[in-house]
Amino acid sequence: MTLLRSLIYASILLCTACAKTASIPPADLTLSSFGLGPNNLYTIIFTSNIDLLNAFNTYENANQLTPMLTCSLDRDLDFSVDHSINVKAEGRITAKSKSKTNYIFLADLVFYHTNLDGTQLDQNSYDVIKPLIAAQTSIPCKVRITAYGYKAYYTNTLLIPSALMMDQMSK
Repeated sequence: MTLLRSLIYASILLCTACAKTASIPPADLTLSSFGLGPNNLYTIIFTSNIDLLNAFNTYENANQLTPMLTCSLDRDLDFSVDHSINVKAEGRITAKSKSKTNYIFLADLVFYHTNLDGTQLDQNSYDVIKPLIAAQTSIPCKVRITAYGYKAYYTNTLLIPSALMMDQMSK
C-alpha cells in the first residue's frame, strides 16, 4: 500500500512541475473608483485592457476559476501563489461593463489578517486597518487568475492612493 501511495504522490509532483505559463498579455489596470458598497464592504471599480473573466478561454482555450483581486496592506509585494500576504484585502472580480477596448470590473473587498499558524481572520473592523493604510502612499493590488494545468497569471500592479482610501473610510 505504501508503494502505491508513493507512486501517487510522485505522479502528483510530476504533474505540478508540468504547469504551463499562459500566453496572456500583461493586463494594465486603471482605478476608476473606491468607496463603500453594499453589505458594508468597500468596492473597487477598475478598468482593464484584457477581459479578465475570459482571459484563459480567449488566449489558451482553457477554463479558468473566478479572478481574485488582492491588495497588500502591509507593504508585502510578493503576490505569488506560494506566499501568503499577512494583511490583505481580497475580492472576487465581476464584470460591470465592456467595450471593444476596455473592460470595467468591480470587486467587493474583504479584509483579512493571517495569523502565525496560517489561519485567516476576517478583519472588517476598519479602524484596525486604517493605520496600515495611512502609513503608505499607495496600496498595491493585482488580479490573480488560475486555470488547471497552468501557472497562476498575475496582472500588472494597480495602485490605489492611500489618501483616497482613508477619505472614503472616514465617511
